[in-house]
Amino acid sequence: MQRSIKVKVIKETTSRVTLHFMGLNRKMPVPKQDFEKRVESGLYKVI
Repeated sequence: MQRSIKVKVIKETTSRVTLHFMGLNRKMPVPKQDFEKRVESGLYKVI
């Protein structure tokens, strides 16, 4: 079973989404297309 990563969206632009990973306490920019795919697949859980 795959666990989801809890993330919080900090900033959103047309091409990038800056995420705050709750478990790692780290910020990271992610391409918006990849972010949407990962949310749909259940990898990211947006808080």
